[in-house]
Amino acid sequence: MKKLIDFIKISIAAGILFLIPVMVIGLVLAKVISFLYNLSKPITAKLPFENVGGVGVNTLMSIILLLLTCFLAGLFMRTKLAKRIVQWLEDRVLVYIPGYSYIRARTTDLFSKEKIENWKPASIFVDDNEVLCFVIDETEDYCSIFLPSSPSPSSGSVVVREKTLVTYLPINMSEAVSMIRQFGKGASEPIQKVIPIGHHKP
Repeated sequence: MKKLIDFIKISIAAGILFLIPVMVIGLVLAKVISFLYNLSKPITAKLPFENVGGVGVNTLMSIILLLLTCFLAGLFMRTKLAKRIVQWLEDRVLVYIPGYSYIRARTTDLFSKEKIENWKPASIFVDDNEVLCFVIDETEDYCSIFLPSSPSPSSGSVVVREKTLVTYLPINMSEAVSMIRQFGKGASEPIQKVIPIGHHKP
C-alpha cells in the first residue's frame, strides 16, 4: 500500500512539473494569437470575403502571421547574437522554470536536425544493473548524469561519474524517453549491442 501511495505522489508531482511549463507556453501563445488577431483586422476588413473553406479570414490571417513570426524568429535564432541572448536567459531565468530543459531538449530532438549537445542517452552500472540515463554535461574525465524515473523521465536524480564508466547508447533522446515511459520496453537491445555479456563480472 505504501509503495502505491508513493507511486501516486510521485506521479502527481511529475504531472505538476510537466503541466506548469506547458500552461505557461499555452498562455503566452494565447496572448500572441489574440494580439495577431487584432492586428490582422485592418487587413482582413478590406478583403471581399469573410472566410476561406469555412475558416474565418481573421483567424486564418492570425495563423499566417504567427507562422511568419515563428519563421522570422527561427532565422534570427541562427545568429550568434540570438544564441548569446538565449544562453543568458537559459542560465539566469529559464532554468528556474520546472521542466524547461527537458522540454527544450525534447523539442530540439523531435523537430530539429541540429546536434543535441546534452541529453545524450547512455548507460551506467549501478547495483549490478545497467541503468538507462542521459549525459547532460561532460569534461575530459567526468560526466554529469541525469537518472530519469519511470514512467516520468522529466524527473529523477543527478550524479557525476567517471567518463570511462559511462557507455553511450546508439539511440536518440526520443527513443530513450519512449523506453522510459514504457517501463524499459526495448531498452535491452541497444545495451546488448554495446555491452558484452559478463562485462562487469569480476
